[in-house]
Order: sequence, then C-alpha cells, then structure tokens
Amino acid sequence: MPFSTSRRSLMMAGAALAAGPALAAGAAQAQERYPAKPITLVIPFPPGASTDLVGRPLAQRMSEALGVPVVVENRAGAGGMLGSEYVARQRPDGYTLEIVLNATHGLISLFNRNVSYDPFRDFSYVVLAASAPTAFMAHPSVPASTVAELLDHARRSPDNLQVGSSGVGSHHHLGVALLRQRTGLPFVHVPFRGGGEAMTALIGGHVPLAFGTLSTALEAARSKQVKILGLMDAERAAVAPGVPTIGETLEGYSAPSVLIGVLGPARMPEPVVARLNAVINEALANEAVRMRLMELGVQPMGGTPDAFRDRFRADMDRFRAIMETAGIQPE
Repeated sequence: MPFSTSRRSLMMAGAALAAGPALAAGAAQAQERYPAKPITLVIPFPPGASTDLVGRPLAQRMSEALGVPVVVENRAGAGGMLGSEYVARQRPDGYTLEIVLNATHGLISLFNRNVSYDPFRDFSYVVLAASAPTAFMAHPSVPASTVAELLDHARRSPDNLQVGSSGVGSHHHLGVALLRQRTGLPFVHVPFRGGGEAMTALIGGHVPLAFGTLSTALEAARSKQVKILGLMDAERAAVAPGVPTIGETLEGYSAPSVLIGVLGPARMPEPVVARLNAVINEALANEAVRMRLMELGVQPMGGTPDAFRDRFRADMDRFRAIMETAGIQPE
C-alpha cells in the first residue's frame, strides 16, 4: 500500500509538471488575446468636466486601435472618490480603467479622512495623458475683470464671496483655501459633484465665483457667460498665454497644475499595462487628437507608467506642503 500511494503521488507530480508549461502558455496566450471584450473607461465626474473632455476622444482612439468598444461610464460623486472606489474593487484584468486627476489621487486623501483607497497601492498606473490648467472665474455680474479688481471689490463687499468647486478635497477646494490664507478674506467654499456642475452653477448665477478647468472656462468666456480672472497654476498656460496667473497679483499663490491620467485596479498584468500605455501614447501623438485637446485648453502629455506614478507622488508631496503652510486640516 505505501508503495502504491507513493507511485500515485509521483504520477500526479509528473502530470502537474507536464501541465505547467501548457498552463503558462495558456496564460500567455490569454494575455496576447487582450482585449477580447469591451473595456469600460470610468470617469469619476459628471459629463462636461476636463476628465470627460480628455477621456472621450481617448476612448474613441483606443477603441479603433484595440478593436473592441471602449465604453465611457460617468460615476460621479464625493470629489471623484466614488468612481475611484469602484475601480479599485474591480478585477485587475485591464477591462476596467479610469481617467483620474492628481487631486483625486493625492490631494483628496489629504483633505478627507474617509478615503477608502490608497492612491498608489490600490491602483496600476498606465499613462499620464494631459495637463489641464485651472481657471478662477467670475459671473458677469461681478464688478471685476481681474484678480486685483476682485480683491478690491471683496474688501469693500465681503458678504458675497462664495466660490464653487468640483468637490471637497479637489484641486479647486485647495484654490479656495489658498485664497482665504493669502488674502485674509472670507471666501466660502461651495462644493459640487464635479467641475461641470460647478460651471453650470456659475453660469446660472447661483455662485458669483468658481474654479474650473481652463478648457471649460475658455468656451464659456468666448460666449461671455463667465469672466476668467486668472490661473491657479504657477505659470501661464501655453494654450492661453494671455491669461495671467493669480500669483502675478497675489504673491505666493500657486499650486501644481491639474494632471489627467489613466489607471486601473492594482496588480494588472504588466503586458496589459504595456499594451494600454503604447496605445494611449500613440493616440496622444496623433495630430488630430493633439489639436482637439489643445483647442479645449488641454496640453497632451504621455510617457511611461513609472513616470506617471512618480509625477503624481511628487504632486502629493507638494499638496501636503501647501496644506501645512496654509494650516489646512483634514475634514
């Protein structure tokens, strides 16, 4: 009996060894077949935000290159957290991706103690897609067309200084906090479910001021629905060099630019990440895509997954330093 059992064990071990290469080949073949079904691209903000403006043309180019539908799905709420929480829980097979901001994956976890995901450990970084400057805007009824005029008006009439933003813990939230810290004026943060909703509220006169992406601000300014007072960024934008920064008037006022990237759940297979990175870099190099993004006030970027992760991590350190200097506490 011991002999028979031993022999059976040896036979099973041999079979396993024989199957090993076949299983490995099957796994490799499955990865080579990627993608074999539609891909979902989650946008954690409502339609109309900068993530939407970048995500939809990218989804179209990705679909053409990969040969499968890339379906855009808006999952808005909590300053981008709801969409990111959803993606972090999905299978890491490359079929659920997300368009994110450096604020969604960095700043919001510093502002909010209730973030359920780690912005780095729980995600696979794919590519840094674009940079989107942040505009500080006023409703046409506000008697100011520059930052200097607004500050003068605010000192004389400090009772109506509500500033709309894309949500608690967003890049725009930091912009309002910096305004309060640098001016001593009672600017009031009014969070919405995304940049599109904040812009709608500003155009409708429900808030007199708002932060938003330059891409959406330029279009509204052309039709005289809003006035662009300045940029939150440290430098002027190449896509709109005539728009000054807030820091040119208000000394010490600056923050990292909004960065837009593509990622997925943690532990996505490296070949899948490499395939997606190559396809999106090719899309960003396409002249028609580049021109379209530039027209919208967005600067195309690109690069490796590691460079993308390193840039987001560096921005998180800058966000943390700004919050500490301004005395901003998590909520």
